[in-house]
Amino acid sequence: MKTLETDVCIVGGGPAGMLLALLLAKMNIRVHVLEKQKNFDREYRGEILQPRFLQMLEQLNLKEYVERFPHEKLKQGAFYVRDRQIGSINFQNVHRNSPYAISMPQPVLLQALYEKAAQYPSFEMSFHSSVQKVIMEDGTVKGVTVKSGDEELDIRAKITVGADGRFSTLRRLMNFAFEYEQYNMDLIWFTIEHPEHWERMLRFQISNGPTCIMGSKYGNRLQVGIAFKREEWETIKQQGIEAFKETIVRIHPYFKEFAGSLTDFKPFTPLQSKLFMVKQWAKDGCILIGDAAHCATPIGAVGVSLSCATAVIAADVIVKAFQENDFSTEMLNQVQTMREPEIRKIHAFQKKIENVMVDSPFLRKMRPIAITLLAKTPLFAKIQKRMLLMPTPLPIHPQLSFE
Repeated sequence: MKTLETDVCIVGGGPAGMLLALLLAKMNIRVHVLEKQKNFDREYRGEILQPRFLQMLEQLNLKEYVERFPHEKLKQGAFYVRDRQIGSINFQNVHRNSPYAISMPQPVLLQALYEKAAQYPSFEMSFHSSVQKVIMEDGTVKGVTVKSGDEELDIRAKITVGADGRFSTLRRLMNFAFEYEQYNMDLIWFTIEHPEHWERMLRFQISNGPTCIMGSKYGNRLQVGIAFKREEWETIKQQGIEAFKETIVRIHPYFKEFAGSLTDFKPFTPLQSKLFMVKQWAKDGCILIGDAAHCATPIGAVGVSLSCATAVIAADVIVKAFQENDFSTEMLNQVQTMREPEIRKIHAFQKKIENVMVDSPFLRKMRPIAITLLAKTPLFAKIQKRMLLMPTPLPIHPQLSFE
């Protein structure tokens, strides 16, 4: 069997994996990214990048570079009942240097990170490569066996990183345990033409029925996610498309034309709204980052931001690990020590909001009143800042920033 050697093997070429690879390549650490898909094409994956993500890019001096790629600036968000606004989020009041969020198709973001990383000779990436097993020696992870196309090969590394998302293969193969997990809700996504008279924004549509999340998407499109209780989607499909058309129109009349065009459920993509925390992210020679370690729900659209912040901290710790030739659990656990407290707070908030989104019919009727009242209090601004901003700059060495 063919064997390749590298310093760091990253399993998963999503935002966290690609950002980590870029930072390590910049530091002249050999890195090999393994992506099981044949390219970066993917939909309904973290397209909203909140001000906290832009804060992080500023710290790395990458913001100007990333914003050269196609994106849409979103300067506000709002809560609506039909077309009546009952609360708003003004990004200009949240962060002066980045007074907006951006909507960027994830393939565009990944391509941007790839092109930057590919400038460094220490970077390598293999598509269509899936992990088959973990290489272990004396209780330490030494790499992975990969199926790439029709061949199998060993990729040996001093550190193996699991950045392969919520359904992480590396997490499963290494028997990482969850500390907590929650799965109460599904978001059912679809994309339509953006209404001409609607502002470009994040829009939370409140009704007596399902809650709906909408985001202006690059290319004059509107991405829509409808929240349902876990397993309710299967019941809806059994009832047939005609009944579901009525549900869509009740959420907002603008969906009437789209509903009328439906003949089946193919335009819809379900996403499990899972939330979990892995108990310990690191083992000797191995660490999990991003959704593999700490998956957030779509509430607040902060998942990519949280994952990439963990990737940046991981880069800083891994550079230190190579400087000290220490790839132990204790060394790599520093990532979790620095990142877990903030993520726990956001998880706790998401749990509360999710319970309200899919709870009893009585609570659904009370949501517009509750949001209207909350939007008038200082607490509302405090919640916005907790979700949308990093509380402090990431504690990393300045050497990770680009010139």
